[in-house]
Order: sequence, then C-alpha cells, then structure tokens
Amino acid sequence: MAKVYTISSGKGGVGKTFFSINLSRALSLLNFKTLLIDFNLTTPNVSINLGLGNENNNIHKFLRGEIDINDCIKEYEENFYIIPGSLDIKDLIYISTEKLHNGIMKIYDDFDYIIIDSAAGIGKEALEALKASEEVIIITNYEKSAMFDSYRVTKVLDNLDIKTLGIVLNKIKKDIDYVNAEKFFKKKIIGIIHYDENVQISMNKGVPLIDYNINSIASRDIIKIAEKMTGKELKVRNSFIDNILKIFKWR
Repeated sequence: MAKVYTISSGKGGVGKTFFSINLSRALSLLNFKTLLIDFNLTTPNVSINLGLGNENNNIHKFLRGEIDINDCIKEYEENFYIIPGSLDIKDLIYISTEKLHNGIMKIYDDFDYIIIDSAAGIGKEALEALKASEEVIIITNYEKSAMFDSYRVTKVLDNLDIKTLGIVLNKIKKDIDYVNAEKFFKKKIIGIIHYDENVQISMNKGVPLIDYNINSIASRDIIKIAEKMTGKELKVRNSFIDNILKIFKWR
C-alpha cells in the first residue's frame, strides 16, 4: 500500500514543483515505486520541468471522466511514474476535483509512494489535494511573507485533522538556526535545501536536478529528506568522471 503525501506551499514561486519532482526521483532511486501526480490544475508544470510535451492522457481528462486513472500513468524512469496535467486551457472546463481521492484509492496498492504536487495556497483544488493525502509536507522560503502564507496552510491542516509531516525550507543561502522557524510554525523542520545554481540549469534542460547532478548541494539536501522519510540510505558515487559524464549527457 502506498504512502500518500501532498507537497503544499502558502504561495507560488517557492520551489514546490521542483521539490515534488526531485523528492519523487530520490524515492525512486531508493528503490521505491513512486508516482508523482501533477494536481496544480490551473498551472501544471511537472511535464514541462521533465522535458515532456502536452501529454494526451492526463489528470484533467481523468477528472472530466473521459479516461481511467490508470490510462494517465506514464513511466519516466525506473520506479518513477507521473500523472501529468494538461497544458491546454480548455481542459479546465467541467473537471471534478473530488475524483482525486477515489482515483488514488484505485491505484493505492500499485505504488510505494504517491506524491501529489498541489496548487499553492488553500483554494479548492489545493484543498482536494490536501484531503487526498495521509500527510502533508509544506515547502517555503525563509522569508516573512512566504512563511506567513505557509503558516495559514498549517492552520487549515490542523482544522481538517490532516497531519503535517513537516516543513522544508528552500533556497537557503547560508546556514541558519531553524529553531525559530520551528517555534513559528509549531511544526518540525524536516529539511533545508540550500540555494544551488544547478537547480535552474536542470530546470532549463528539463531534467530532475538529481539526474543532472546528484552530487550538487541541493540534490544531497533532498536525498537526505527522502532518506529520513524511508529510513534507507542512498549510496551516491562522487567522482570527477561521473560528474563530467552527466554534464555531457544533458547537453
């Protein structure tokens, strides 16, 4: 049976989709069969960030009742599967977001982990993603407005009796004492992702950061989070030759 996590944020632009993709990739490299669902219905970016086009079978068509959820699943790499969103605006019409929970129940036994990339904030589609999960991971920047918006999400989760696994602080440019952040959120900080120039490069190339440079600082930070979640350790090779080969692979 799968463990279902929604990746949430209080506002856009904090790295939620980037984290969803790379956390899913890290879990797959730990030999867990992992499914990433793009449930940011108005602005789906998973397929774009993975270098894919507008996939014909997508979450929007499932929510419109046109196809079965199994028809939406696309294998990206070994143990790493995605359900993409539609990039066509007209596919936003007549969707029923409430179908997400039943769809997940149908494939619940087929995966070890199901990661839902939610819309930011606490709108209708975001709430459906939150309610469809067992636990929620909130990602934010260590910046006042982003943290206040994320705090609102934690309050909504508390009111809905949905467990927050923890908070991830992203784009950290220097070591910080996150005790104050834990006091602010009244939730555990489960990881810090340092600022890394490789992030934008990998996104522009349409590949997960972990595939582009598994030894980069942000890759290592995300792998640590996946290791904490699973209790398993990923053996990462760290050689000059490996890094050179990866650079040429993604050119």
